[in-house]
Amino acid sequence: MKRNAEILAAASLAALLATGAAFATGALNLPAEVRSSSVKLPRGVESQADFARHARITRQQAEAAALAVQPGQVVKAALDDEHGYLVWQVDVRHAGGTTEIAVDPGNGHALAAENEEDDHGHEDRNERG
Repeated sequence: MKRNAEILAAASLAALLATGAAFATGALNLPAEVRSSSVKLPRGVESQADFARHARITRQQAEAAALAVQPGQVVKAALDDEHGYLVWQVDVRHAGGTTEIAVDPGNGHALAAENEEDDHGHEDRNERG
């Protein structure tokens, strides 16, 4: 039983690392915008406190999911309403700039990825403090 759990954990880790490598090389094809998530927001839900009541994964789990597809350093993570669907928006700074990863707050799947732009409309290529 313990051996099976170890094998499953190793296989899961390998899959996460492969997904991260695939995204870093551009092989993972995520859309730039969120189309839906597993958490549809009811009308009138607008605050972070309301959002948090509907999320089934934690901020830490969302950050881990984002880092699995784009290794780097998390610089921001917040729940957000995207076209009536709840998502975790996780900004990850990496060697190529900053990428915003949308993570499903119900199941932890990466939904979308978009390179962030600086204040002048250019892709963020510099580190900011």
